Amino acid sequence: MDLFPHFPIHLDSVALFGITLILGLIGGEFAKKTYFLPLLTGYIIIGFIFGPSGFNIVNSEVLSNSRIFINIALSLILFQLGHHLDFKWLMQDRGLLYTGITESFLSWIAIFSFTYFLLNFSALQSAFAGTIAMVTSPSVVMTVAHDLISDGPVTRRTLILTSLNNLFALIIFTCLLPFFKPSTLSVTVKYFHAAYQLIGSLIFAFLIFKFSQLIAYFIGKNKENQLILFLGLAMFAMSICHIFHLSPTLTLFIIGVAARNFDKKNLLIAIDFTWLAKICLILLFVVTGVYLHFKNIWMIASSALIFISIRWLAKITGLILFARKSNLTSQQVIALSFSLSPITCIAIGMPMIVTEYNFDFGQQLLCLITGVAVVLNFIGPIGTQLAFIKTGEALAKTKKGV
Repeated sequence: MDLFPHFPIHLDSVALFGITLILGLIGGEFAKKTYFLPLLTGYIIIGFIFGPSGFNIVNSEVLSNSRIFINIALSLILFQLGHHLDFKWLMQDRGLLYTGITESFLSWIAIFSFTYFLLNFSALQSAFAGTIAMVTSPSVVMTVAHDLISDGPVTRRTLILTSLNNLFALIIFTCLLPFFKPSTLSVTVKYFHAAYQLIGSLIFAFLIFKFSQLIAYFIGKNKENQLILFLGLAMFAMSICHIFHLSPTLTLFIIGVAARNFDKKNLLIAIDFTWLAKICLILLFVVTGVYLHFKNIWMIASSALIFISIRWLAKITGLILFARKSNLTSQQVIALSFSLSPITCIAIGMPMIVTEYNFDFGQQLLCLITGVAVVLNFIGPIGTQLAFIKTGEALAKTKKGV
């Protein structure tokens, strides 16, 4: 029986997991003190420095053990994002709904054309790349808005457009995923599988929502109790989705949408999961570092920059087309185009899932999307922060006189 430690000491995955979070927190605070870099940029820098591309403090075992935390955090972030999708507002401001549809699908069409005709991707890969281009990072947008105490027309529209972006992307992703499976199944069977995943996820989400209402009626509007309720339901829903091959991301998002729009008796209260978004981001950027090879990034740098430019042009075009109908000024349109620029979390997670289904297809996609994410991981949060500050909606910066 060992009574004393053996040298050299080897830290286990739990200790390294804790160190990762602490280092990320420190990096965020350094960025905060610059008064021009967002907290998220600090997390990113620390992630790359201490990941495998830098000092390699965090190994694959740590990242594997942290995946459950990432999945739970992402699920709760998607739930909260779904809660921002207010049908009443969309019905009153039809221009906002048309804007979300247009800028999302212009992004899809533009990136599909770019990857299919210029990068020689397959039609399926191009469709998937277009789907990723639709996505705006919910955790980045919500974290920046939270840190800046930002509120106003641009902030609220950013949250709703981000919700619409992710809703459309999650639906298309759920439908495309069965076609990545390298199997002998017929195309007809794959279509049925896609329909099963989509419809099954929607039905299951509604059942979980009704179940949460029953429990909320019993426990009351207690913030701590409902926080535990949502955490428990998120983990339960994720597990059931994996068992029945449903989409956990789409399911949690739809639960949030239902809680916002169909909870007529107001049994459920809004819970702020932004603190989980920070944990999720720190871990996700380290995960990105594991898959990132700088040699490959430099090889596709030009493609990644073109991807980013085309995506931005598609989104600002959609915003301009319905700016007058939504009573948006030119400054607000430009601000919205930058606030919608982040592309992390789901965008990184999607190719990783595809890689598990079909390694060759997933790797080619992951290489391109990682290159895009590396650039937008740095400039995306800065663009969102500037959008909120320049429109005068960032209360935190206003108090500091920035």
